[in-house]
Amino acid sequence: MDIGHLPKLRFARAAEAVAGLDLSQEAKALFAPNAPTAVFLKALIDAELYADAIRLLAIALPRREAVWWGCLSARGALPAEPAPADVAALEAAEAWVYRPTEENRRTCFAPAEAMNFETACAYAAMAAFWSGGSLAPPDAAVVVPPGDGLTGTAAAAAVLLATAAVPKEIKARHRAALAQALDIANGGSGKVGAA
Repeated sequence: MDIGHLPKLRFARAAEAVAGLDLSQEAKALFAPNAPTAVFLKALIDAELYADAIRLLAIALPRREAVWWGCLSARGALPAEPAPADVAALEAAEAWVYRPTEENRRTCFAPAEAMNFETACAYAAMAAFWSGGSLAPPDAAVVVPPGDGLTGTAAAAAVLLATAAVPKEIKARHRAALAQALDIANGGSGKVGAA
């Protein structure tokens, strides 16, 4: 899989991108702290360590792009008759991607909560909610900023849950999801195939 130049990655070095990630033993064996993020990503993909590659890319992409990737994956895995709360969560996350305002960010929480934070759509919405601002209620006197990796972690969860929708096709679905993210990381829309 050709990964391109990946100009949108937030972290130049792999060590920065994996800070806080719990990599598989196989991925740890390939890890070189001083290697560029793109080199480590390519090594993961070449070794077919797709879940590790998805988690790395979700952290390394800018927050808005990571949320968009989660939305694309979640939408691609929706059943013919999705739960209304799932649709609401996905639409809220997409609204934040199109217009990343504080109001749109806060709107993402309720539909994700309605899905018990358990679905790809709920995680896409949480990725947007955790993108910035404060996690405290809007009227709280204290500001509680989200951790730097929360958006990527939630976006990766959205992608991994979406790709697991058809277990016998998981490897192909992982590859399709990675193709979407690589397109996004290279400045594209990510609309290169369905996860």
